[in-house]
Amino acid sequence: MELNLSKDLLDLAKIFAKNDAKLYIVGGFVRNAIMGFCETDIDVCSRLKPDEIEKILDKRKYSVTLVNPKLGTVHIRVKSTDLEYEHTTFRAEDYARGGKHSPTSVRFVDDIPLDASRRDFSANAIYYDVLSGEIIDYYNGVADIKCRALKTVETPEYVFACDGLRILRLIRIASELNFEIEQHTFDVAKKMVAQLEDISQERFNKEIVSVLFADYKYDAIVHPTAHIWGLEKFSELGAWEYVLPKFTQIVGKNEVRKLYNSEWLNLIKTAQPALRISAFVVDICSYLKIEPSSSIIYAILGTGGIMLNKKECERQFKILSAYTKVKHGEIYSEEHGRIFLQKIDKYSSEILALCDLANLGGRLHQISKLMQLDKVPFNLKQLDINGRDISETYPEIEKQYYSQILNKLLNRCAIMPELNRKDLLILEANNIYREIKKG
Repeated sequence: MELNLSKDLLDLAKIFAKNDAKLYIVGGFVRNAIMGFCETDIDVCSRLKPDEIEKILDKRKYSVTLVNPKLGTVHIRVKSTDLEYEHTTFRAEDYARGGKHSPTSVRFVDDIPLDASRRDFSANAIYYDVLSGEIIDYYNGVADIKCRALKTVETPEYVFACDGLRILRLIRIASELNFEIEQHTFDVAKKMVAQLEDISQERFNKEIVSVLFADYKYDAIVHPTAHIWGLEKFSELGAWEYVLPKFTQIVGKNEVRKLYNSEWLNLIKTAQPALRISAFVVDICSYLKIEPSSSIIYAILGTGGIMLNKKECERQFKILSAYTKVKHGEIYSEEHGRIFLQKIDKYSSEILALCDLANLGGRLHQISKLMQLDKVPFNLKQLDINGRDISETYPEIEKQYYSQILNKLLNRCAIMPELNRKDLLILEANNIYREIKKG
């Protein structure tokens, strides 16, 4: 196999060769190239240590940034083109008992076999000599790729004992690539799933979120149910009590273990990517017959859960809170529906789409269409008045009341769209101010 590589990488390999070191591409890029596409970054490796790489590269042409001295990882950037490659020195690793991700000791080595033996799966342990085009494959990874089979380099007992996170990587990579997991490998992963207890929640985030969007990872791979397959495998493993420890603490292990089948997967089966996170929470709560309260939502999605950032957690809380109101029939009149749609305007497309998935959104869509026909303002920007107008007309009104006045005006326009005229709103603003002051 000959890869079409950039001149930058070839030039870099020639510098390594002059210093008695072959430069190899390893990992996902080689794996994907064997499958016929190249949709990932290029990771390279050699026997050279970080300080040796700094010495052999011209600082005028290259910059070398030390990323992880213990693991021998550096970023090599070509200054003229800004291309960057992650280089890791060949190494052997030792791990303590348990599933912790970090090795207890690392030894830099000169040969590939030891470096290959510390990797996770045969499909990821294939080396490509940049200059000669030679493939080095100690674990029959090429054959496994052609069979679309995922299995460990060494025995799965050893590989998962070294690093429990590999149990989740097993599911994530198989989902993204549309591979089958070799049965013994999966059986051992299931048996050793408690290794996940030693992994920090930050490590889980990439694996879980990536599975939720696995069908969109690679353009070259058409696998529209990849995310469902991956979630089913997590359930088969019995992984949820470890992946969602805070949620497990709130509802109890017995409840979470009810998710160890695929019956709970419902809305997420047809949810578009923008709704996947929301549907994930709704499906869990619906199956376990619990309310998606703020504590439940943040336990599943935030710290102690799949570790979404604070902004995304807050967004999901607003979407799911609105969805719950619709589900429980709290939008009991057209008037209430109009004000509700104003309040959720920022997230209305996601909320309405989520309601549609659950066959709850019909009435809200009708109200929304009527509001558009009536030219109802959905947000303060569409209101024909602002704080400056209030200030100029009523200088005696304190600024602290502007927001309250404008929001009440917006709500009144939902019921009386004809009110959204500056002259009428100015008059009504004074009436609202008096009502507020009266208490």
